[in-house]
Amino acid sequence: MKLSFWKFFRLVFVVFSLYLLGDVFFRWDGFRLHSAITDFIPSVALITILWTVISFLTAALVWLSLGIALRMCRFVYFRFTFEQIVVYFGVLIILGITVWKGKQLFWPLIQTSQLTKFTVFLCIALISLFITLRFNHKAEEWLNTINNRINPLVWIFGLIFLLSVPVVIYVSLSKDNNQVRLQVGTKRVVSEKTKPNIIFVTFDALSAKDMSTYGYSRLTTPFITEWANEAVIFTNLKASSNWTVPTVASLMTGKRPWTHRVAQFQGATPEKSSIESLPLLLKEHGYFNMAFIANTLASVKSMGIENSFDISPLPMEFSIPHSLVGDGLNVLGTVDKFLYKQFANHFTLHDWLLKEDFIFGKFLNIVSRNISDTTTPPIEVFNRFFDIMNANPPEPYFAWIHIFPPHDPYLPPQPFKGMYNNSDQFRTYKSQDAIRLASHKYLFRYQPYPPEFQPSMDLLRSNYDEFIRYCDHAFENFIKKLKDMNKLGNTVIILSADHGESFENGYHTHGGPFLNEAVSHIPLIIKVSNRNEGQSISELIEQVDIPATILDFAGISIPDWMEGRSLLPLMTGADFNTKQVFSMNIRMSSQKNRKIESGSFAVWEGDFKLVYFLDSKWEKTFLYNLREDPDETRNIFEKEIETGQHLLNLILEKLKLVK
Repeated sequence: MKLSFWKFFRLVFVVFSLYLLGDVFFRWDGFRLHSAITDFIPSVALITILWTVISFLTAALVWLSLGIALRMCRFVYFRFTFEQIVVYFGVLIILGITVWKGKQLFWPLIQTSQLTKFTVFLCIALISLFITLRFNHKAEEWLNTINNRINPLVWIFGLIFLLSVPVVIYVSLSKDNNQVRLQVGTKRVVSEKTKPNIIFVTFDALSAKDMSTYGYSRLTTPFITEWANEAVIFTNLKASSNWTVPTVASLMTGKRPWTHRVAQFQGATPEKSSIESLPLLLKEHGYFNMAFIANTLASVKSMGIENSFDISPLPMEFSIPHSLVGDGLNVLGTVDKFLYKQFANHFTLHDWLLKEDFIFGKFLNIVSRNISDTTTPPIEVFNRFFDIMNANPPEPYFAWIHIFPPHDPYLPPQPFKGMYNNSDQFRTYKSQDAIRLASHKYLFRYQPYPPEFQPSMDLLRSNYDEFIRYCDHAFENFIKKLKDMNKLGNTVIILSADHGESFENGYHTHGGPFLNEAVSHIPLIIKVSNRNEGQSISELIEQVDIPATILDFAGISIPDWMEGRSLLPLMTGADFNTKQVFSMNIRMSSQKNRKIESGSFAVWEGDFKLVYFLDSKWEKTFLYNLREDPDETRNIFEKEIETGQHLLNLILEKLKLVK
C-alpha cells in the first residue's frame, strides 16, 4: 500500500467533516426558532469531538480490513491496489448520494420496494466498478492530487476540533442550567392536613376513541370502566395540542400553546415557567411535589420547573435498554442512555449523533438488535412511586405520573400480544418505525397517506389496542396496590393523557399539522376518595382546565395567568358556562422575537369544530359538524358560512392578541 494511514485518515476526516458541516447548518435552521446560538455552539463542539473520534476509528477499521483483504487476494492471484479500492468506494458513494438526492428531490413520495433498491444498488456498484477499471492506472494519481488539495480543509477542520475541546470541558464542568434558574416564592408554607393528596396519572398518546370506557367496540379498558363507575368521567375533553411537548407544558402551566410558546423538541421551556406554574403554586401552599415521567419530552427539567418538585427522577431511569440504540427519545438503547447520562444536563443536542436523520444514527439503527417488547413498562414508573410511598413522604403531596405506553412503538408483552390481532406483522420496533417514517413523508406535506397504507394501519391499530389493554392492566395493579397500602384515603386520583393517536383519515400517530378527533379527544376521569357514585359529564372542556381543577381541589385560588377553569362546579352541579375550547400546533419564528408564523388551530363550539391551517404554502379552513360527521369526512365550511366565519374569527382574534 503506497497510501499511508495518515493520508487515508485525512481523506476520511475531511469527508466526515464536510458531512457534519452540512448537518450543522441543517440543525441550526430549526434550532434558531427556539434557542440562542450560545446554546447551539456547545452542542456543535460536542458533536465535532465525537464525530472526529468516529472518523478516526472508521479510518483505522477500514485501513486494517482492506489491508487484510489485499493480502488474502494475493494468494488467489487477484491484483488490486489499496488506491483502486479507495477510488471504487469513493465513486460508489458519490453515485449513491447523487441517486438518493435525485429521488428525494424529484420523487419524494414514491415508495420503492426492496427489489428496486437492490437493483439500483447493483447498477451503481457495476458502474463504479467499470469507472474504476477504466481508470485504474490513475487511482494513485487521483488520490495524491486530492490529498494535496484538501490541505486547507484539514487545517480548518483540525482547528475547529482543537477549539471544541476546551468548549466541551468548560460546559461539562459548569453548573447545570436548570439548577441555576431562580425560583421565586418557593418557600413552603405549613399546609392544612385536611388538604387532599393528588395523584395525576397521564398515559402518553392515549386516545379516548380507542377506549371501551368511551364506547370503543374492543374491550380495551375493562378495569378503567369499572373504576370510573365510582368516579366522574368527562366525555368531551380536548387536548391543547397534538403532541407531547406543548400539551404537558399546558398541563403544568394552565396556558394554551400560543401563550406558553412551547412548540419544539428542544428549548421546551414555557415562558415564565420559573414563576408561573402549577407545581410552584402547590409547593408554595405546602404540597410535597413528585414527578415520575417516563417520556423525555415531558421532562420537568426541560420545562424549567424541576425546582418546584421535591422528587423528580430522570425519564431515562424508567427505560430498560434492550439494544444498542433506540429512537433517541424514549426507546432508549445502551448508547442513548450513555449519552443522556453524560451530556444531557449541559448540552441541548446531546444526542445529535443518534438522530434518525443523521447518518451515524441510521447506521446504528441498522446494526442494532430489534426489539419486540416495550422498553418502558408502566410498572417501572409505578414501582418508583411506591418506593417513595413506602418511605411515607410528607402530606399533602402532589404526584404526577406520566406513563409512556401506549405511545408507539406498540409492543405489548404477553399475554396481551395477539389479543386483537394474531398477525406477526409490525411486531417489532424497526418494522413499526419504517411505516411511521413512510407515512410521515406525507404528513409534513399536509397530505394524507395513500389508501394502500390502510391495511397496515389497521394492523397497527390492533397492536395499539392491545397496548392500551396492557396499560389498563397496569393501572388496575396500581390502584390495587394503593388500596393494599391504605393510600386511597383523602386522595384525589386523576387519569388523563397528553394527546391521542390516529390510524385513519390518512393520518398516522400524532404531531404534524392535523388536529383530528383521534388525537385531540382524550380521556379525563377524576376519582375523589369520599365519593362513590359515578357521574358522566358531557360539557365541552379543554386540557388547561385540568391544572385549574387541581388547584381548586387543593384550595388554592386560580391565578389570572391560567387560561383554564376549575371543573369542580360541573362535578357539584353548580353553574358552569360552556365556552369555546382551542387546540393548536404552532410554529414560531426565531427565538429572539418568538412570533407565531404558522401552524394549525382548532376551535370547538357546540356540535361544530373548525380547523384553520395557517401556512404560506397551504392556508385552508375546514368545518365539521361532529354530531352528524364524527369521523370528520365532510368539510361544510362553504355551506355553513355564518358558523364557519364566526369560529374562524375567534381564532384570528386570538392570534392577533398573542402575536
